[in-house]
Amino acid sequence: MPLEYYPPVTNFLDIITKHPFVVKVWSTHNVNNRAVYFNKELKNITRSVFPKKNDNILKRFTKYCIFNLSCFLDLVIYRPEVVFYYESYSVFPVFLYLKLFGKGTRLYIHYHEYEDRENYKNGMKLVRYYHELEKKFLYERASWISQTNKDRLHMFASDHPKLPSEVLKIMPNYPPKIWSSQVSVNGKIAKNAIRTVYVGSLSLKDTFIREYCNWLLVFKRRITLDIFAYNMSQETKAYLENLNAPNIRFYNDGISYDKLPNILTNYDVGLILYRGNTTNYIYNAPNKLFEYLVCGLQVWYSDTLLGMKDYESENINKIDFENIPELMEIQKSFVSMSPSKKYIAEEVYSIMLKHIIKSINKDYNISESNK
Repeated sequence: MPLEYYPPVTNFLDIITKHPFVVKVWSTHNVNNRAVYFNKELKNITRSVFPKKNDNILKRFTKYCIFNLSCFLDLVIYRPEVVFYYESYSVFPVFLYLKLFGKGTRLYIHYHEYEDRENYKNGMKLVRYYHELEKKFLYERASWISQTNKDRLHMFASDHPKLPSEVLKIMPNYPPKIWSSQVSVNGKIAKNAIRTVYVGSLSLKDTFIREYCNWLLVFKRRITLDIFAYNMSQETKAYLENLNAPNIRFYNDGISYDKLPNILTNYDVGLILYRGNTTNYIYNAPNKLFEYLVCGLQVWYSDTLLGMKDYESENINKIDFENIPELMEIQKSFVSMSPSKKYIAEEVYSIMLKHIIKSINKDYNISESNK
């Protein structure tokens, strides 16, 4: 997948390049006209063609083969001490390299999403095969396997009970520290209207956007909604364009990740509208939760998302979007808000970076006293 589709990946790259590591990245080309990721400290990014939705089976398979082969050959030349991959669809070149050449290489794995057995069974055959390689070979080689929250990690551990607990880690997707310096205090609610915002992928099937918009139409200018969405179905796009509501604005070009801090501080409430149609989403604490909080917003989230329960507070409120309370009742929940400094990517990723350094030092018999 293109780097630009996953801000936590680019956040990680920005952070790791500030440490004494030589980093090489393999990814695919950005095909959705998003701003191309650039890091002046990171020169070694190799990209191959990314399969498109309208590609036929042969063309898609060819593109997968190009990525796998180029990445594998580069690994053979580069001979890394540590390999870090995201998700099961990245597995094959790593498997080949470790099987044939990477006897002393440390393996680190992170999952943005939790995939249960049913998802693998009903998903792409190629990814299902890759996951078999994980189970049969890669997991037992791994020094680190992480999920984004404790619920997902618990389910992953249940799926793979033979994995040692010391290998299993939690690594949430927090925004970078620089966001804290880019946001202003959002300590008051607009007098004329409550300003709500939604950022991210959107669909009528998987979110409560229709229910929320229907509720908004009753209140006209007393509460507003701005939507910034890159990915959505044609049905969802047509629905939003046909609303013609003065208090609902729709930006179908989305917004670049680095501009979010300046944009989000113009709002009072950040929305998380997922329905929880899959286990992955039910036990989800999405990136946007932490992005909203760091930018000083309150959060309204669907009560179907059990993964959010650990974060509930006066600033984070669950709502039944199929039976939304009266506006006056919701207004009572507002408190003065300041940007949160609790959820910082650097603090999370530093734990893994220290783990890598410690592992490498152990391999080379370097003690703390000799450093």
